[in-house]
Amino acid sequence: MPVTIVVRNVFSKVMGDLNDSVKFRLKSELSYRIKDAFFKIDWDDPDNDWDGTVDLFFPKKGNSFYTGMISNVRSILDECGIPFTIEDRRLKSLTNFPELDFVRGAKEDRRYQNFTVERCLKATRGVIQVATGGGKTTIVAKIIAGAKCHPFLFFVLSQDLLYQAKEDLEGCLNTTVGMVGDGNIDIQKVTVVMVQTAVKAVRRDDAKAADALDAFKYDEEDKDWDDKTADADDDAKRICGLLRAAQGVYLDECHHAAARTVQLVLESTPNAYWRFGGSATPFREDGADKMIQALFARTLVEISPSWLIRNGYLVKPYIFNINMKNPVTEMLRYGTIYKEKISENQMLHDLVANIATRLESCDIPYLILVQRYSHGDAVRLLKPDIPFIKGAQMTRRQRREAIDALRDGGVKGAIATTLADEGLDVRCLGSVLVAGGGKSITRVYQRVGRALRPFPNKKRAIIFLFHHQCKYLHAHGQRVRSMLKKEPEFVVIDTDIDRAMTALDDLICPSGSLFDD
Repeated sequence: MPVTIVVRNVFSKVMGDLNDSVKFRLKSELSYRIKDAFFKIDWDDPDNDWDGTVDLFFPKKGNSFYTGMISNVRSILDECGIPFTIEDRRLKSLTNFPELDFVRGAKEDRRYQNFTVERCLKATRGVIQVATGGGKTTIVAKIIAGAKCHPFLFFVLSQDLLYQAKEDLEGCLNTTVGMVGDGNIDIQKVTVVMVQTAVKAVRRDDAKAADALDAFKYDEEDKDWDDKTADADDDAKRICGLLRAAQGVYLDECHHAAARTVQLVLESTPNAYWRFGGSATPFREDGADKMIQALFARTLVEISPSWLIRNGYLVKPYIFNINMKNPVTEMLRYGTIYKEKISENQMLHDLVANIATRLESCDIPYLILVQRYSHGDAVRLLKPDIPFIKGAQMTRRQRREAIDALRDGGVKGAIATTLADEGLDVRCLGSVLVAGGGKSITRVYQRVGRALRPFPNKKRAIIFLFHHQCKYLHAHGQRVRSMLKKEPEFVVIDTDIDRAMTALDDLICPSGSLFDD
């Protein structure tokens, strides 16, 4: 018997009789098990029967599935010999904003961006993988202008990105861009929306949904999650109405799509015909890559950093992987090891400060990235003249002023927590010191990318990683090094503390500047 795949924007269904073996295969292949799920399961809850598996196909809900998985469903039905037809019940968005247009202004017209836009408009949904510095916001602005419909929502995950995205989009589009979040409910035809605000509006009475916002914390004291914008009933209703009315949605940094809060927000946009996610690293290390596809569909383009470097859009990075020989007792826990060998390691602090001073002497702007406040405070004791950019204890205006000072040359360097991993655009940066460690490949690519954007007379970038030879941290460092070496245009230089400064001097030009020929 033939079946019909009924397609809608968020969830689709297989209508017709499916035998148990086909359902089993669909359920098996349209699911994934979260890495380290054993440690995430609440074993003390007798009513909790979750085994760590996330389902994307739901036999008990009429054989429904996330629309982004439609290519997988079609392949499985073909392989099982089940004929099917497709009935597309999505309402195509109206061209209700015909006057919307892209304003080039000072933006460079890059051919790969135009190719990406054409492909996205043809596909109507999918993931845009463009390396940091490749101009994702420009691409999305062109997509919005090409779709010519409203409301179109641009979702972000922090206060800083809320304002940055509004500013960038208004520089590319001939319309006023609204924003929802950080106390603002300014709804326009194109609106930037903070996920934290949206999910609080959607699930105001769901404590678990609010608690899950911790998944987006960029550092240990991030306060963006206390957003009060949607606390009032009327405000929450306005935001929910905006989500339901949306004709198009885009999620920035879509590698966060596996978080349940993001799913709740995107599932609350049932009329959004245009659906895109963008990231330099649209993959997950916890096995949740399938959820990104489920919400948006497959990756439409892959613009790698090496491709952008070869074509002159980014500069080549020279990555010093500094071997820190500091073995520790095997019985120590990860937190203790991290504290001893990173956040409270005076030898590391001194080395980072010395490298920073050498960079300053060569007029090379730099960024020192840490994960913990105590680590940043310790480094700043040695470098008191540079700002420490962080989520808490600092207003958004203060963070913006510190970033502007770095961008304009008012300061030569800055320390920042992991909130700087995503979205920070300081084109003059010549060096990044990844002092905080960590095993996340997603974060490492973001951190390296901070220094690769072009700038007048800038020829190369210098990155410092610190490879700690001890339990846990050694394996993390090996994994990061292995992944970075897969990029053909990344130059990874293994060295030690004694040779690090000499290697740096060898790389800097005789005139003492990183930016000269």
